[in-house]
Amino acid sequence: MRATAALLVVLAAGTGWTQGAAPGNEPPGPGEQWHKRAQMMRTLAIADALGLDDAGTVKLRSQLAKFDDRRAPLVQQLVEQTQILRRAAKGDTTAFAQVDGAIQKVLQLRGQIEQVDRDLFAELSVGLGPQKKAQLALAMARLPQQMREMARGEPRR
Repeated sequence: MRATAALLVVLAAGTGWTQGAAPGNEPPGPGEQWHKRAQMMRTLAIADALGLDDAGTVKLRSQLAKFDDRRAPLVQQLVEQTQILRRAAKGDTTAFAQVDGAIQKVLQLRGQIEQVDRDLFAELSVGLGPQKKAQLALAMARLPQQMREMARGEPRR
């Protein structure tokens, strides 16, 4: 697993160096850095749960990237709708008219995100035995809490 972690660190660092080396490119902002850290943490957590080697971890990363591309716009829309609800909850009268629509959109988006997660689990669990499938399910179930802890800057358990 240490080799896998080292491989991902080198891959991530290489990507950052390449981006920073081009003239006119600025280093990634804090949101982008957090996103890359989250991707790496997600990849390592699942790779560790499944006991993947380096090649398996690289393949996993590409599978996760495909689903991240589907999930990201949904999460962005969810954030936007949640901001409307927060403004309304704080008394912003300009957001009051948007509350019912935002609630419906949040519920719809959460369902779509859940479906993306189900599709991801289905793809990752192909060919796994019951023990590995259970380990994958547990690793994926822990990810949201780990992401919240990472966002808050809490140490990983």
